[in-house]
Amino acid sequence: WLSALESTKGLQHLSVMLKAAVLVSSAVDREGRPVLIHCSDGWDRTPQVVALAKILLDPFHGTMEGFQVLVESDWLDFGHKFGDRCGHQEKVEDQNEQCPVFLQWLDAVHQLLKQFPCLLEFNEAFLVR
Repeated sequence: WLSALESTKGLQHLSVMLKAAVLVSSAVDREGRPVLIHCSDGWDRTPQVVALAKILLDPFHGTMEGFQVLVESDWLDFGHKFGDRCGHQEKVEDQNEQCPVFLQWLDAVHQLLKQFPCLLEFNEAFLVR
């Protein structure tokens, strides 16, 4: 089971995502530098890193209300392709478009919750819901 998990490279991606968010938040907060974040197509890695950095930078996003606002603005309003990525559309044109991007992000938030329990106002049950 552990070999199968490792072969997905999911944990490696999670680590890279968290490191990128820390790098962004450090550049903005400690160094006062502007930051531009953009992945190859802009749909997947961009909201993951930006939304994580916002949680690290702004205590409001660590509240239940702030987290809901964050999901709405950086995922829903941003136009994340939930249908394509989750495969919930009636006609899935390209199976290669499926990827658990939002769930990966929630996992990263869960890791922040585990490592810094006082950082966030909510708990695991809230993330699951």
